[in-house]
Formats: sequence, C-alpha cells, structure tokens
Amino acid sequence: MCNLGSLGGEVNIDQRQLRWERGSIQSLLKDAFPVEYKVKERVRLERSFKALNLKALASIEVLWTDNLLDHLLLHDPSEDGRPFRVLLFHHTRFLEYHRKSDIFPPGFIAETTRTLALLLPGYDKATRQWFNKERKRNKGLDETACMCGFLDADQRSIDSFVFWRDRLAILKQAYDDSEPRTVLQWWKDGRNSVQWATFWVAVLVLALTVFFGVVQVIEGGLQVYKAYHPS
Repeated sequence: MCNLGSLGGEVNIDQRQLRWERGSIQSLLKDAFPVEYKVKERVRLERSFKALNLKALASIEVLWTDNLLDHLLLHDPSEDGRPFRVLLFHHTRFLEYHRKSDIFPPGFIAETTRTLALLLPGYDKATRQWFNKERKRNKGLDETACMCGFLDADQRSIDSFVFWRDRLAILKQAYDDSEPRTVLQWWKDGRNSVQWATFWVAVLVLALTVFFGVVQVIEGGLQVYKAYHPS
C-alpha cells in the first residue's frame, strides 16, 4: 500500500514513491512518515469538517488512493479548471491488519485510522449515504472506511495528530478559505453564521424589492388601462 517504485520503467506521476535502497523497512517508513510540527497554530477540527462537506461546501474533490504516501495530500487547482483535490487512503482493513505490526512507527496506524474517523464519521447519516454513493462509483472502495469509530473532543484536536498534523492543517485551511459558489452551497454552509445570515437577508431584501417592484408595475398598468377605459 506504499509505492516503492515502478515496474517495467513506468512511472505514475500522480503517486508519491519511496526509494528503498538500503536499511530496514522500519527505518524507511519512519523517514517516510515523520512526526510533523511545522504548523504551530491551533486549528479547530469541528464536526462539520468531513469529506462530505469538502465537496458540498468547499468544492474540494475527494479522490480515493491505494497509496498510503498520498493520504491527505491536497492538490492545487489545475490549469484545466479542475478544483482542489484531496487524496484519501481508504484501506482500513490493511490498517487493521498492521495495527500490531512493528513495520510502521508506533502510533502511526491508530492515527491514520483516526483521520478516517474524522473525515468519514460513521455516526453521520448524510456521510454514510454519500459514502455508499462513492462505493457505487468506485467498486474497490473499502466499505469499512466509514466504520472507524467516534472521536471525542480531545481526539479531534489538531494537537492529537503528530504524523498527519500538517496535511490536516493544510486541508482545513483550504476548507476554511473557500467561499460558497452556488445557492445550494450558501444554503448548506453554516461555517460562518454571520456571513450566512447576511447573505440570506440580502437575498430576502432583493426578493421583496423585486416583488414590490412587480406589484407597482402591475398597479401602474391597471391605472393606465382604467384611464383609457373608464367604467
């Protein structure tokens, strides 16, 4: 589940690769998944921060990957107009199988599973429905990826993540910085309650203005008609 290089000279530019030339597999993976503390500020990972809303509210496309090296990797918008894209490693059975293995750094498997519990909360009905649709489009998608448990407030803190901290923070920043693009996104987006209320008050004022303008036009038309056709 980690790309160690290509066979037959082929290279997939969409996947990160490890080059294993010497040393143990443990040291290779320890270097590949270092403890990350580049992001120092506190980041709130509220319950609305989930894969479903990445697409629905922030227009961040969710792509599934078999390569653990690409997990939570955010790709910037491309020149051909494609939006932000984030890759999610979905093989939770693989993670469970290696839970007691010493191949990966201590705590890495458990933390990776928690990132899936964060973004694919199984208790959330809307997430389950969305994930089931994703499974129909992606036949190899591990159905247990949406069954990774529940995170309490402490587990949702960015400080509880050490291996995936920076990628989560970058993804959260892109999510927070995004603006709704459609009326449906504005309706669903509750991230900024003040902005949400301001937008819909403006929509209501505009609708009322148009309504009363139409009423005045109709009344004016009736008055002109009566002026030329007195009863």
